[in-house]
Parts: sequence; C-alpha cells; structure tokens
Amino acid sequence: MSENSTTRLSRAAAKYKPHRAEDRFFAARTDARHACEELRSTIRRSSMHDASKQDLLGAVARAETMVAALIPTAHHPGATAKEIAKQVGHLRVAETWIAAADRVLARLRGGGPANVRREVEEHQDAVLWCVRAQRWDGHLTAAVTHLEAVVKEAEVHASRLAG
Repeated sequence: MSENSTTRLSRAAAKYKPHRAEDRFFAARTDARHACEELRSTIRRSSMHDASKQDLLGAVARAETMVAALIPTAHHPGATAKEIAKQVGHLRVAETWIAAADRVLARLRGGGPANVRREVEEHQDAVLWCVRAQRWDGHLTAAVTHLEAVVKEAEVHASRLAG
C-alpha cells in the first residue's frame, strides 16, 4: 500500500464540516418552529369546535417543546428537527379535515342520513384521538384518510339538502 492511500473513515472525516452541520441544524429547527407558529395561527382562526382547537393547540405545544429541547450536539439533530416539522405537517392536514368535518356537520344540521353524520363524528374522534395520543405519523395519516373519504361523502348529502 502506498503512503497516499486513505481509509473510508479518514475521507469521511475530511469531508465533515462542523459549521455546515450546525447551519443545517439551525435551519431545520427554524423551519420546524415556523411550521408550529403557522399551524397555531391557522388553528386559532379556524371555526372548529373549541375542544378540537384545544387538542390541536396542545399537540402544537408538544411539538414546540420537542423542537426547543433539540441541541446541536445531539445525534443527528437536524434530522430530528425535520422529522418534527414533518409531523407538524401531518397535524396541519388533520386540522384541515377536522375543520371540514365540522363544516359539513353544520351544513347537515340534523338532516341527511343519520349514519353519515355518525360516521363523520366517529372518524373525526379517531383523528382527534391520534392527535391527543401523539400518533402523528402513520396512525394519524390513516385516520385522516378515512375522515377525508367520509367528509366527501357527507358533502354530497349536504349539497342534496341545500339544493
């Protein structure tokens, strides 16, 4: 072997630039904070029920606590901050469909098939359970997908009542 040969670890160490890693971490943490602030603002302006708002605001507060607890010396802190921002994105989608469920229930106003109203309420409760239980990834996504389908079906019934 020649003197100029290097190992994989020495090449990786030569590429590592601490200031760049810190810059990426702080950028990811700032993005996660902004996502939390935007979601909090959206929830406060929303017309959904107060109990739903409180559950979602509590979830945002937990996400902000996780972001605040991140330190640059942790193992892959930037990736953790990006994951939190992604979970806040899931919460944003949940907020959208919870508010849509509230709107369609208000449009139905006791009319329409009772099973449709019951399904919307059950799926909305399932989404809120995922929010409260901090199941903000696969469980929440599946619950929101079901809620979305039920809300779209309920919208059809609500438009028939209005027409």
